[in-house]
Amino acid sequence: MEPRKVQKVGYSTLSVSLPIKWTKKVGIQKGDLVFISEESDGAIRMTAQKRKIADDVEYVVDVDQCDNTKVLERVIVGNYVLGRSLIRVESNQRLKRKQIESIRKVTHRLLGIGIIEESEHHLLLQCSIDPKNFPLETIVDRLYKLTSIMFKETLDSIVNGDVELAKDAITREYEADTIYWLLVRILSLAQQSRSVSESIGIVDSMDIVQYSIIAWYLEMICDRVNHIASSVIRLQDICKWNKIDLIERVSHIGFITFNMFDRAFSSIFDGNLTTASDAVDMYDTIEHKESTLMKRLQNGSRLELSGIVSEILWDLDIIAEHSSAIAEIAIDIILKGENNYCHAKKVLTAK
Repeated sequence: MEPRKVQKVGYSTLSVSLPIKWTKKVGIQKGDLVFISEESDGAIRMTAQKRKIADDVEYVVDVDQCDNTKVLERVIVGNYVLGRSLIRVESNQRLKRKQIESIRKVTHRLLGIGIIEESEHHLLLQCSIDPKNFPLETIVDRLYKLTSIMFKETLDSIVNGDVELAKDAITREYEADTIYWLLVRILSLAQQSRSVSESIGIVDSMDIVQYSIIAWYLEMICDRVNHIASSVIRLQDICKWNKIDLIERVSHIGFITFNMFDRAFSSIFDGNLTTASDAVDMYDTIEHKESTLMKRLQNGSRLELSGIVSEILWDLDIIAEHSSAIAEIAIDIILKGENNYCHAKKVLTAK
């Protein structure tokens, strides 16, 4: 931090000089406009000019440095979520068919990105998404609803022994991943640009941190639901759904976990601290029921059946943990804004 003395110019105007290093870095000159905004803590933020995130910079991905196509795909996804618009994927040698297929595969999973140029040695990818067209709450809500639908379909598949429902849930993960990567990209752009953050509804920089964590938890829950759906398919060949009390107990725990997840997330937008707190408390109930059922599994259930059911219970426990964490973040978000639970009060000091 560099101190600057405030000077009085004329009758009532106060002024302060700009650091020469900063003016050179941003290219500001005499007569240029600067934009001043006030932060929540009273600090002043100055921007040289309102502009979009630079889209004239190419980020080059060196295919030759990627040991396999999975590494290549992850590097491309990484560039996408960092908010980069132009990504050149190139090699010193002719691109192999497997590499090209891998690049095309990953672009199909990322929203708004496509191949705009191609040669023997490179492919140029461009993302045309304007983050200002994607309000933060809308995207977060979409990811939540996708995860919720997957979860409900998976639980219904356990109750009804309907493997097709489990397969439907697995299919939805593809779209959930796409929305998650879009959400992370937009949060990254919001962190880089004040104008972007304001346009998507972020009024406090802390929102970016909190929603990034929420997005990660949602993605992890989605992965666990996907794994449960896969376990349901494996169960098909080893049990008769209508005659096994064990399956009913698992589904009961599953619906309690689903209710906890739903309450935790709903409290973020409803601003209901009691609902969020109740969601946190539900974890103890779920953990107790899971522990009881696990002991029963160890006392006589078929080995193969108990193994798969144990995996499902483990996944449900992780979902409950993540849901509890989301509920705690919801409480923080509620307390940060205007609420009936606490308020700021100036401390009077003796003169």
